[in-house]
Amino acid sequence: MIIMALYISGVLIGMSLVLELGTGNLALIRTGITKGFLPAFIFSIGCAVGDMVYAVLSVLGIALLLQSSSIFQNILWIGGTIMLCYLTYQAIKDFFSPKQITLEGKDVAKRSLWAYFFTGIWLVVSAPTALVWFATVGGSVVSSTIGNSSVDQSLVPFFFGFVTVSIVWGAFLAYLSSIGGKLMGAKMLRVFSLASGLLFLYFSFYVFISGLKNVMSLF
Repeated sequence: MIIMALYISGVLIGMSLVLELGTGNLALIRTGITKGFLPAFIFSIGCAVGDMVYAVLSVLGIALLLQSSSIFQNILWIGGTIMLCYLTYQAIKDFFSPKQITLEGKDVAKRSLWAYFFTGIWLVVSAPTALVWFATVGGSVVSSTIGNSSVDQSLVPFFFGFVTVSIVWGAFLAYLSSIGGKLMGAKMLRVFSLASGLLFLYFSFYVFISGLKNVMSLF
């Protein structure tokens, strides 16, 4: 019963993350529309690994220390802003000059699947909001869930539940977006490119202004 409770807790925390319309989901949908199922699914695995990094750090109590580190915050601020600005540029460019969508295997060969995997990891790790969530809400929830259980009894089922949700959700969203790309082609790409471009632009300003406030507070 304890193992099942820990597994369910991991599932619930995972759902609270994957169901949020954040930069990871937006980039995943765009990848599915333009590149097809497999690159999008690999990208989602990278996002799941990125979430797991912060989940483990929150259990160890390190996430809270990283949040209080101005150097680490500045690294996330700069890296996250650059990544989001690049995604904004790509989305707006695809709106004005939509590419011919090919969902076979040719496009995948031009860019290694490892590139999608590591892009997913970096997109999550470079998002300051993910660190803040795990350092505050996530850290306290994980700690209270695990309680006084031993590492073998708690971390394995908890993280297994966490990973299960990330993989299932990634596969579902990758399949759904790839089917949408096949059905609607460039028309869907233009519509979603505009919507995602505006959202990425909002996230870019949000991350930049948040980082700027942190820097200004030091003076």
